[in-house]
Amino acid sequence: MTARRRQERLQEVPIAVTALSEEILEEKGVRDANDLGQVAPGLSVQNTTANRNNITYSIRGQGQTFGQNSPGVVPYFAEVPSFGDAIFDLQGIQVLKGPQGTLFGRNTTGGAILFAPKAPSEDFNGYLLGRVGNYSRRDVEFGLGGPLLGERLMFRVAGQMLRRDGYTDNVTTGDQMDDEHRQAWRASITARPFDGFENTLLYQDVEVDEAGSGLLLSVITPTFSNEPIYTQLQTALTAQRARGPRSIATNYEPDFIKLDSQGWINTTTWRLNDHLTLKNIYSQRRFTAGQSYDLDGSPVTVLHVTNPVGKKTKTTSEEFQAQFNFGNIDGVIGYFTEDSNTPIVYGFDTRQFVRIPGLLPNGGVIQAVNIAQGSSGSRAFYGQVDWAVTDQLTLTGGIRKTTDERSSGPSETFVLFSPLQPYPTGLSAAAGARLFASFDATTWNVAANYQFSQDLNVYATVRKGFKSGGFNGTAINPADQFFQPEEVTDYEFGIKGLAVLGDWQVRYAADVFYDDYTNIQRFVNLATVPASTVTRNAAAGSIAGIDLDLTIAPTDWFSASVQYTYLDAKYDSYNDALLGDLSSSRFPNTPEHQLNFTPRVEIPLPEGMGDLSALASVYYQSGIATDPANVPNGNALVALSSMGTNVDAYTRIDLRADWRNINGTGVSAAAYVRNATDEEYITGTNNQLTSQFGVATYLYGQPRFFGVELRFDFGT
Repeated sequence: MTARRRQERLQEVPIAVTALSEEILEEKGVRDANDLGQVAPGLSVQNTTANRNNITYSIRGQGQTFGQNSPGVVPYFAEVPSFGDAIFDLQGIQVLKGPQGTLFGRNTTGGAILFAPKAPSEDFNGYLLGRVGNYSRRDVEFGLGGPLLGERLMFRVAGQMLRRDGYTDNVTTGDQMDDEHRQAWRASITARPFDGFENTLLYQDVEVDEAGSGLLLSVITPTFSNEPIYTQLQTALTAQRARGPRSIATNYEPDFIKLDSQGWINTTTWRLNDHLTLKNIYSQRRFTAGQSYDLDGSPVTVLHVTNPVGKKTKTTSEEFQAQFNFGNIDGVIGYFTEDSNTPIVYGFDTRQFVRIPGLLPNGGVIQAVNIAQGSSGSRAFYGQVDWAVTDQLTLTGGIRKTTDERSSGPSETFVLFSPLQPYPTGLSAAAGARLFASFDATTWNVAANYQFSQDLNVYATVRKGFKSGGFNGTAINPADQFFQPEEVTDYEFGIKGLAVLGDWQVRYAADVFYDDYTNIQRFVNLATVPASTVTRNAAAGSIAGIDLDLTIAPTDWFSASVQYTYLDAKYDSYNDALLGDLSSSRFPNTPEHQLNFTPRVEIPLPEGMGDLSALASVYYQSGIATDPANVPNGNALVALSSMGTNVDAYTRIDLRADWRNINGTGVSAAAYVRNATDEEYITGTNNQLTSQFGVATYLYGQPRFFGVELRFDFGT
């Protein structure tokens, strides 16, 4: 594995890591980021109700605050942060838990997810895969690569096309929601003009054009603002409950989700000698995205939102590393820079029901249009050294100095009370000024790893993590314009080992950790016109927990693995000026228990007929809260918010059988069932309307899917 940017055995890495090989990804049917939570316990994946492609990753209670661009868990593709996570033709995925930043990339407080695409090689090989299933699923995937000039020039191309009908019917518009309509392709070429020097250029194109997510009305309660339409909402909720989660009735059309992204990565590695290797990674990505959705999930106009597809955002990054080895010392020093710029665009276009005493006493629908721009940047120096004090003891020390820059505006929100008012075509003289802030932090890592034997390691580590502050671009209250960075200090002790007990082979890893979490960023929904959300620093807390990973193979034909994560997340203090004391609330998107059990059977076949296997993947997740204000505290707004934010535990079972290399032909076949029990479980909620309109919506997970795959592998 390469969690520390060099090849190492998994059990020798002194941090908690989940490594998912290409074979595991294939057998467990991982095709998009939503599947990762079921195969990597400790990683929690949540959707927004507006767009199930908007992924919020959380590890150890630390994720991304609603609406902000500094995640606590950063995904990397080919060593570049936030480049995209198209899951096809991969070498594997690694999930790193705890603060990162002294070895590569961005600072993080929760962890990192490393997506490694297959690289060009000097051996000609490839595959073609087709998949069909219910809901008219029809997918095609391929990968092809090999030499152009022996080991000096090599290439690889790969692509994926996913098509599936929607599984949620909108009885009002006749649309099918929650469909899948996306394609992606990538091409890479590697040149080795002389020994020790390698340059790889990768290009990736991703396009998504889908009908939108099937969010549905789930909770209502009377408020001042919804009194004129409360009876209509009651009727809508009764009808929704009768239909169930696979049929909705919303009155906003069209719902859509769109993404158009192109990017390239150039990676140069120069091994000067046995002691020093230089590496540079440059990337550029341009993308535009948009979505439109009925936030109230009902046939009543409460809040309809469009985030129009606009001009493309441009993101560039560059990272230079010097990797060195002198005797018993290994290390890296590096510099990382990243810039992102979004030009002036229409941020949102909404239709919202409002009730204003004296002006609209019986309520009415207004339109709000936001025009804004923003930019962000990051600069960091980092370094880490591993010192092999003895053959058994290795000490690690790392440090990072980061400067993050955030810019917001100018921006302006236009409120249109009449359709006769002209639609804004640009910023006016009243537009808010450009806001700018810079946030500095020094973070570090110290660790000790002791190798009792080749098959037994123990380690201890202490790490400091940092997540940048930023702006609330549409804040009405000047006190809410800025929010500050959050920090975490992570303490971890772990053990990793291999054992042979008679005929049994056992691999195990366990760790315990404690995180001291300060200046925590939490969002607050405000009852403004138009409705708005701001991020505030309001909390301090701690997270304690354990990770267990056990695989046993008592025979040649049977094995079983168990992964389990326990989290005990608590606030030491959490007081908000509007919502009061929230110290008893649960951390959002932080399940107390996550468990994955995977039994696997190899079925003997006559020699030459191939390999036949079957497995079951059983995933359990305890209930979670999806918003920060989730336990009533006597505050009327918290009472409203807590109604729709606490979701139940669920268990999901996936089944799969594979017959690989049938009769030595290179052809493989598989049959699968995902969510075999057709469990109805919630993957996202939206409580943005509860404090004002007493309305909350839910987004449900995927229903039972089944299908077959046919794959042809060729080459070496």
